[in-house]
Amino acid sequence: MIARSLIMMLALAASTAAAHITPPVVLVPERDALASQLAGAKKLSLREVSLTADERKAVQSTYGWRAGDELHAFYMGRDDAGKLLSATVFMTQATMHGVIRVAVGLTPDGRVKVAEVVEVSEEIYGHMKPLIDRGFMKRHAGLWIGSSFEPPAAGGGADAMAQHYDAIVSRLVQRAVILYDVCVTKRGVT
Repeated sequence: MIARSLIMMLALAASTAAAHITPPVVLVPERDALASQLAGAKKLSLREVSLTADERKAVQSTYGWRAGDELHAFYMGRDDAGKLLSATVFMTQATMHGVIRVAVGLTPDGRVKVAEVVEVSEEIYGHMKPLIDRGFMKRHAGLWIGSSFEPPAAGGGADAMAQHYDAIVSRLVQRAVILYDVCVTKRGVT
């Protein structure tokens, strides 16, 4: 029995090591992302929301995203009169090579104002750096709930892993737009 337990513990340790978890690379500190994306706002507030069961069903049937019931934090920037100027939400995806985290700034009507990759694992960073250097996140500006978030087709010789992470980032930006539409626009929080 002890030998079997030891073998199971070693197998678990080996499978955990196979996940390639590497330290994070913080590309933009959260505070800096918020400061730039909410620039011009005089009043800042935090709105924490989660999708209801009916909203999750609607999101899955409409967009194919099986959203969980976790809490999402929208940082809302308003002018002196209380009018919404912009909102920012952070979206995170765990992959077998580590975490990808993006900050998505949205206009009051739900369009992407700016999207930034703020954190990735060391392993992912090597694949994403060329994309980041080319400014690939700029293509998300102006997208809204009715837009296509598919990344452009890669040319010959493109890094397959970079394409994979590009698709993940695009899905994260799209999910931020969906959350804003459902949790802010449709709920009448303006």
